[in-house]
Amino acid sequence: MFENYVDYERLLARIQLVLFMLGMGATLEMSDFGRILRRPAVLIYGLSYHFIVPPILAVLIGWLLGLEPGIAIGLILVSLLPGGVVSKVFSLLGHGNVALNITLTFFTSFAALFTVPALLRLLAMDYVPADFHVPLSDVVPDVSIFMLLPLTAGMFWSHRSPANRMKVARICCGFGWFFVILMVIGSLGSGRIHPATYGWLAPFAIILFCVLAQQISMVPCYYFAWPRADRLAIGIELTMRNMNLALLLNVLLFPANRGLDDIADGSLFVILFYAAVAMGAGLPLALNHLRLARREAATVP
Repeated sequence: MFENYVDYERLLARIQLVLFMLGMGATLEMSDFGRILRRPAVLIYGLSYHFIVPPILAVLIGWLLGLEPGIAIGLILVSLLPGGVVSKVFSLLGHGNVALNITLTFFTSFAALFTVPALLRLLAMDYVPADFHVPLSDVVPDVSIFMLLPLTAGMFWSHRSPANRMKVARICCGFGWFFVILMVIGSLGSGRIHPATYGWLAPFAIILFCVLAQQISMVPCYYFAWPRADRLAIGIELTMRNMNLALLLNVLLFPANRGLDDIADGSLFVILFYAAVAMGAGLPLALNHLRLARREAATVP
């Protein structure tokens, strides 16, 4: 029943991306993005953290735990990815700064064309082919056609029909979650991941990386007293990454004719296991911020 799931995975991912971006666009206005530009410190910090701290964490965890090459490289690959669409949905759930999430994803997605190959060659040089690159034909459509275009359409609807914008947002996000559930069922049913394959150390390393990257990212937000919504946006963006891009890059890094099947399998395990761990780490963060947001609203006279 699930044998051909992989053939439809990218299509399902793009459908849920369009639906979520339409829904979130309906909740946003241009002024939301203008506020980010007027307070660039949070954006600059989010971008700087993304490119520096997670890769260092991934390398340190791999070295300290003595991870086998496939798992270590998979962890490094995940650490270099831009944020995924579900990070915006969880930010919306927790009343985070969704405009900040989208802006971070925009910049990190295009930067990934250069940073991912460069940092992979630096951190995993023995396994990265000299001609490896991130396909422009995959990043540009995902960011422009499947993210920015529906986002703009949602914002246009919000401007033209403000009374119905939240209804549109709920409907679009509801259907988006339907496709997310389809993808989860398809991934499990296809049998591509078996949690016990690499013992306990690999899952522990993936969970440790995910939790540390998330929690460390929010520390400066407390120190500088940045708004709670910004703190959630940064924390959730660093937790939930573009795993569909990760799957594509894994295939490009380790084609069948390179004789690195063990490395490819280990890296694929990290990608699929991390996707589940990120959901588990992101949902409590979003729900906690939803509680905090309601408390904030209750104290406003």
